[in-house]
Amino acid sequence: METVEENLERTAHAISSSINGVFADLEKIAGTVTAAANAVPGVPRRGDFQFLKQGLFDFIKLHSDLIIGAGIAYAPGSLAEAPHWLEWWRAQPQGEPRFVTHDLNPDSLNYYDYTGREWFKLPASNGQPVAVGPYVDFGGINVAIITLCVPARTAQGIHVLGGDLPLAKLEGIFLRALQLREPVVVLLGPNGRVIASNNARIAAGTLLLDGDLARATTSVDVSPGSTTRLPWKLIVLEG
Repeated sequence: METVEENLERTAHAISSSINGVFADLEKIAGTVTAAANAVPGVPRRGDFQFLKQGLFDFIKLHSDLIIGAGIAYAPGSLAEAPHWLEWWRAQPQGEPRFVTHDLNPDSLNYYDYTGREWFKLPASNGQPVAVGPYVDFGGINVAIITLCVPARTAQGIHVLGGDLPLAKLEGIFLRALQLREPVVVLLGPNGRVIASNNARIAAGTLLLDGDLARATTSVDVSPGSTTRLPWKLIVLEG
């Protein structure tokens, strides 16, 4: 009979395998961005990355079981036409993904400064892929999501590509793999927020209470070989 720890390790593998497949395809797209930027003499223009739209559409479709949106945030000052530029698309029930409009005017009250967002800052500063969140995507669909972020290094700076993963879809992977009602198991993010759990009282997107955290008896890294990329843990709460 499978032990609880064996169950956690199997569940961790199921989660990391699903996520790493998305990361791998996002890194392929990042590679094309780097190559395109390096092939341009001088400062690139937005038109030099026209191919990205179809690439991201295909990416969203390929990973529609997990991803609901994807896009690219360019390094500040890296494009000839604009000091900042962000292109993001959201999957639709029918037809092609829809472009998500962001206000990039610094003088506007609704200015969206993506350079200050964790999903941009982390990969841009350390040059490594990372899963950021959960957080509420107020600028897009107002639901709790995790953004899988991948840097694209260029001579003009590091651009960041990302894919949006709603907690509800990740929770499905977690529950199907775990198949346990007891003990209580929580998939926990580095910011102390619950990504998923098998207990209705511990809701996804909420901060795990100190009292609950004190009950933790077992902890397993979701991705032991790459805790920087997937900084999540599965923990067991006893009592």
